[in-house]
Amino acid sequence: MKPARLLHKRPALTKKIVVLMLFFAVLKLFLVCYFLNGSGCLYNITVPDQAVAQEEPVEETPAAVIEPESDPAEHTSLSLLGKKKEELERREEMLRQEEEHLNQLKSEIEKNLEGLALKEQGIDQRIKEMASLRESLEEEELKKLAQVFESTPPEQAGPMFDKLDVKLAAKILFRMKGRYAGKIWGYVNPDQAVLISRELSNMK
Repeated sequence: MKPARLLHKRPALTKKIVVLMLFFAVLKLFLVCYFLNGSGCLYNITVPDQAVAQEEPVEETPAAVIEPESDPAEHTSLSLLGKKKEELERREEMLRQEEEHLNQLKSEIEKNLEGLALKEQGIDQRIKEMASLRESLEEEELKKLAQVFESTPPEQAGPMFDKLDVKLAAKILFRMKGRYAGKIWGYVNPDQAVLISRELSNMK
């Protein structure tokens, strides 16, 4: 008897479960529509009793698509990002112009340095030429002085060497012929003669 009762009660229990499920589905749909519209569903939803009784599926009415409202905070953030981007682009442009200016200055400085290097080379060459000319003139002048002292009597030339600078006296004697220098040497002051001799030894 118990199995027969269970078989008899199972269809009724299944029917009740289906009805409860449909009820909760309709309730859920109603709540969704209510919260979307604020005052209820956009469309009227009716559930015929006959449809529930016949256990037919309930067709859900599609809700209207609601466009999201513009968020002021989001708009402000986008505005700030735009300003930041413009500021970065402006700074980048300034840096680029500054870099171009620095490169131009660098190029000018390098050209000036090259010009200065060439001028320095020219000056060095000029100094060498002047030094060589000076040495040539000095040599010519010393030879002339040597000839003058050679033609001067030894007793007069000797005292003159006492008054000359030691280096100059040594240079003149170095360029004089040996026989004339020997004659004058006897009339030079002994102290001056010692100094001139030392200078002559350095020249050799």
